[in-house]
Amino acid sequence: MGDRAGARWADDPKSFAAVVGDGVRRHRQALGWTQVQLAESAGLSPNYIARLERGELGPSFFVAHQLSRSLGVPVGDLCETPQRTTRRRIAG
Repeated sequence: MGDRAGARWADDPKSFAAVVGDGVRRHRQALGWTQVQLAESAGLSPNYIARLERGELGPSFFVAHQLSRSLGVPVGDLCETPQRTTRRRIAG
């Protein structure tokens, strides 16, 4: 995992679930997939995907592997928080 700032979730299951859920959502949306499409591809239920993306639960390693394979990204990418960019509004 390239994001050391994300390591703060290491001792907090709720933070971990939120980070992974956000990662799954970002990668799913980047593919233009619905939760149902991802669920079908990974062999999971759409309800599970929805709960995962909301951070209500964290995936087992097996499930994380299924998701990463379906999304075409390494497992570690699901645990990384995106770099935030600062945009300045131009007054005009």
